[in-house]
Amino acid sequence: MMTAVRDVPGAHPPGADMDAAPGWLRGLWGFLLLHRRDLALAWAAALLGSACQAVVPLIARHIVDDVIVARTSPLWPWLLLLLAAAAGAFGFAYVRRYRGGRVALGVQFDLRNAMHDHLQTLDQDNLARLPTGQLVARANSDSALVQGLLSLLPIMMGNVLMLIATLIIMIFLSPPLALISLAVVPTLFALSYRLRSRVFPATWDAQQREGGVAQIVDEDVNGVRVVKAFGQERRELDRIVDAAGDLYGSRMRAVRLRARYQPLLEAVPAFAQVAILAVGGWMALNGHLTIGTFLAFSTYVGQFAAPARQLAGVLTVGQQARAGVERIFQLLRLTPTIADAPDAVDLGPLRGEIAFEGVEFAYRADVPILRGFDLRIAAGERVAIIGASGSGKSTVAALLSRFHDPDAGRVTVDGHDLRSVRLRSLRSQVGVAFEESFLFSVSVRENIAFGRPDASEAEVEAAARAAAAHEFIVGLPRGYDTVVGERGLSLSGGQRQRIALARALLTDPRVLVLDDATSAVDAHTEERIHGALRELLPGRTTILIAHRVSTLHLAERIVVIDGGRVVESGTHDELQERSGTYRALLAGLDAELVDELGDRVEVLATLLDENENENENAPGTGTGTNAGTDAGAGGGAGAGAARVGGRPRR
Repeated sequence: MMTAVRDVPGAHPPGADMDAAPGWLRGLWGFLLLHRRDLALAWAAALLGSACQAVVPLIARHIVDDVIVARTSPLWPWLLLLLAAAAGAFGFAYVRRYRGGRVALGVQFDLRNAMHDHLQTLDQDNLARLPTGQLVARANSDSALVQGLLSLLPIMMGNVLMLIATLIIMIFLSPPLALISLAVVPTLFALSYRLRSRVFPATWDAQQREGGVAQIVDEDVNGVRVVKAFGQERRELDRIVDAAGDLYGSRMRAVRLRARYQPLLEAVPAFAQVAILAVGGWMALNGHLTIGTFLAFSTYVGQFAAPARQLAGVLTVGQQARAGVERIFQLLRLTPTIADAPDAVDLGPLRGEIAFEGVEFAYRADVPILRGFDLRIAAGERVAIIGASGSGKSTVAALLSRFHDPDAGRVTVDGHDLRSVRLRSLRSQVGVAFEESFLFSVSVRENIAFGRPDASEAEVEAAARAAAAHEFIVGLPRGYDTVVGERGLSLSGGQRQRIALARALLTDPRVLVLDDATSAVDAHTEERIHGALRELLPGRTTILIAHRVSTLHLAERIVVIDGGRVVESGTHDELQERSGTYRALLAGLDAELVDELGDRVEVLATLLDENENENENAPGTGTGTNAGTDAGAGGGAGAGAARVGGRPRR
């Protein structure tokens, strides 16, 4: 149930295997260019704002030297110019921050959409290797780290430009003092590189562990009934405490590194400031520097402190964001194995002729599921597939919808190899109702109309009636507008299956696959559903994955799978007569009647007594078996009601 961090794809920072991949800055730059207008305005505002800040000390220098000391210049024009520079710096700072913020949020928005869109294209094999918690962490915390970095960039941009302008002015005013300022640059670069090389691995590990915590929370929320049923609340609490403790330790490792290096990055410019003030003061006292120039230099050196502090913060956030971007691009670089071929064509309206030709398939190389599987289904034919658990019944349905590609052989529809047609044109004409019914956290109406969002209310209701869902839906608090909650867990398993069946029927597919789509409904409801299906299925190619005897009576032909191959094919009566494998499977399926009765022990005892009486009166064993089979399948609700009707419900 729990996935170890080391087993998750991308659990370790990318190394040599990713050197050939585009760098994280280059990949991020591609997303930045989608917002080039806001980016250009932010850059321009940063440039102009830096210019305004850079001229303020020069204006102050002129006021001190020419207005106050030499008295050769008027004061008011320079004061007005100083006010204009301050107002300009404020206005440009606003534009820089606003436009830069738009860029940061826009890139985060695009990254999240890109991840979601890419996930929709991935095949089931890739998705099975990606724990939900890791995906949630990439979409939330990783993209938030990127947004945090990009939010700092407009400020840092302005400060970098201001530093460049300041250094140029300082070199013009006093080259010796400028050289003292530049002497700290190598030290800053060395400390920055050291911080970068240490913080990135720690941040990567923390992000992975955060995904592990999210995975456990997701499992416990979705599996809360299992946890409570087995009384394992304390065990799950211990799991989340252990995972959160590992995350805390990983985060603290990054905190210790930042606490070690950030003060150094902030202290180095302060030492330079002391040196400049000492040397500059000596030069001013000895007449080598004017008081105004010394004041300007002091102001410029003071402006170094804030960028130095921000440099430490940006380097830390930058390494965190780098880890986030790498994890996001690691997901975006996953190549789907199921995709449209370059020369794929659109399928026209299907007739529904299906063929499996020599199909070989395995989920794991050492465990083959289908071995030389051959099956032809005529257009409009209704075929039930029956076999033991693990024989490959559901795999056949998955191959038809091209959730997987066969390892050998091919699957065709109307003579078209599925690998040669566009997925959208195929899946839009193949309806599937799965045994495990997934519902979205929207209204019942939206769930039914998921495949056809433009369906009318009458069409939605007709599909619900065909799936025997209308009656319980209108009994919900808001009827068809009732929100079913996450994964539809506010409904019973049978109710979810009926809504999922209605969803498949509403699309009016030319090919319909029912993968034990009524396994969670009672016998009476199932018979009502089958009655509606008998009217809807004629002329529509239908594959019924059978786990219940009653499902077989919807089919015109029954196919028996054993060992990954088709071993028998025929009608129910033909197979009952000649196939021992089929009879053995029926004996196993007949036991599902007990499952439908649940814990009503007194009813089960009555049925056992009746069955014993039937067996005593039956002329032979074979006839007794047939009678039991017909009661369980053909009678459906009728047989069940006749048996249960005489006993009071408890």
